[in-house]
Amino acid sequence: MSQNHFHPVFLNSDEVKSIYSVLVSSGHNDLALKIAKKAKRTETDKKYTNAVGHLDGGTFDIDNHPVVSKGEGGAYVMVWKWVYLSEIQRCEL
Repeated sequence: MSQNHFHPVFLNSDEVKSIYSVLVSSGHNDLALKIAKKAKRTETDKKYTNAVGHLDGGTFDIDNHPVVSKGEGGAYVMVWKWVYLSEIQRCEL
C-alpha cells in the first residue's frame, strides 16, 4: 500500500483567496475558515518581522512574508543569509 506524503506549502494571498472561495462555494465552510485562519498573519508576526529587519546590520535578506514560529518569550523569523563559497571551504574538515 502506498502512502501519500504531504509537505508544507506556502501560498501567496491570491492563491489562498481562490482556495477559500472554492471551498465556500462548494459548501466546505469549516475547511475554508481553517484555511483563512492559517493564512492570516497576526500583528505579533508583523512586529517580529519588522524587528528582525533592524538587527545584524542588514547582513541578511528577509522575504516580504517570512515564516514566523513563536515560542515562549520570542520567535524565530526565517531570513536568508548569504554564505560565500570561500567561507564553506574554510570550514571543511
